[in-house]
Amino acid sequence: MLTPFSWRSLGAALVLVTLVTQAQAYTEYTDRASFTAAQPSQYLYTFAAPNIVSILSSAQGDLADVSTVGGDAYGQAQGSNVGGSSGGAVDNFKPLRFDFLQPVYGFAFDDFDLTLDESPVVSVSFSDGSSFTHVLGTVSEAFTPLFYGVSSAVALTRVEVFSSDASFNYQPGSRANLVGNVTLGVTAVPEPPSLVLAAVGLALALFVRSRRSRSED
Repeated sequence: MLTPFSWRSLGAALVLVTLVTQAQAYTEYTDRASFTAAQPSQYLYTFAAPNIVSILSSAQGDLADVSTVGGDAYGQAQGSNVGGSSGGAVDNFKPLRFDFLQPVYGFAFDDFDLTLDESPVVSVSFSDGSSFTHVLGTVSEAFTPLFYGVSSAVALTRVEVFSSDASFNYQPGSRANLVGNVTLGVTAVPEPPSLVLAAVGLALALFVRSRRSRSED
């Protein structure tokens, strides 16, 4: 019979398993080759100006809505890249948003409009309700592309991208941003089996140990 102490130990072990598996729910990439290896089924988007960009379509239907946070319900193509739009005019100072219409498990882009002291800021939301916001790195030479990618075992629901710097506390509105080679991956990434098994094993070991300690008492 499980005592209250044993139930508490089992509960703590299950929480540990949950935390470990959640911590490994996504992987970030700084090079396209690694991202492509994780997301072999993907769609790459380049753009042609002058055009508005509101939908990212694919052979399996529309994959994403594109909009400008605090601006228009679309972005604007600039060269082969895409940026924000306000009042029908280019506005690269506002975040660009991608809302996914089908299960998408990977997202990547090249940022083409960075000076030496600014960084892209990326916010990613998932279908399980979790999310994160990360400030990315800087470039060593102005206006050279910086790659970023993320893949996940849990479907992505939204990605927002803008550029900022430390003097503006990495909030939107201080720096212009322009992204290209936008890539959507549709390959679900499995949880790393070794990590999950290790978490389960540790949880069971803690549970057994707690029962033994209780029996000896």
